[in-house]
Amino acid sequence: MLHSGDKKVLAKLAAVLAVVVVAIAAVTTVLVTTADDTDSAPTVSIQAGEDLVRADPSYWCAVDMTDCRPTDPRRVQTLPVNVVRAPAPIGSSVLVSVPQEVAEGPWMAITQYATPRGVYRVIDVEPSESTYTKKFHSRPDAVLLGVEVWSVSTVLQNAPDGIESLDGSILMRGTYTIDTVPDDFRVPNSTELPDRRS
Repeated sequence: MLHSGDKKVLAKLAAVLAVVVVAIAAVTTVLVTTADDTDSAPTVSIQAGEDLVRADPSYWCAVDMTDCRPTDPRRVQTLPVNVVRAPAPIGSSVLVSVPQEVAEGPWMAITQYATPRGVYRVIDVEPSESTYTKKFHSRPDAVLLGVEVWSVSTVLQNAPDGIESLDGSILMRGTYTIDTVPDDFRVPNSTELPDRRS
């Protein structure tokens, strides 16, 4: 769920991304995922500990928000949520790799951490074609609870003045939800702390 500050950041990001051409960086370690069936939605790969799992999106649409499967997120009151379990032991790292369909446009990784003082989110925006794999650490002082991957569409909703407007919101063409809570871990303090940017 986007907060009002996130909407303004995304609107500004969309305006910048519309005119910026990003050079493709060489990626040395990528968990490549491709769909065998052209009707299948792209999957995200997660390496947690020794386990490799794949996450299907909760929903997936074309970049212009057409051809949505299983449903158009604008047409339902409650979005379906597909949660994939990939427990990350404290002191370990989690690799999340997105496929070409996600990386070809801007995408976001939203991570949530538990600390003795409370729980906070880190919001990380990746430009088009720049990053396919991200590494997230679970530490004793910041335990990784989960990762969400959002793939950005080209559709701006409720923005009467277009992309230059700070009103409205950029729709997500697909979302992936990964539960990385370590086995038998209990959040020590559920106080919500302010979001952070990476």
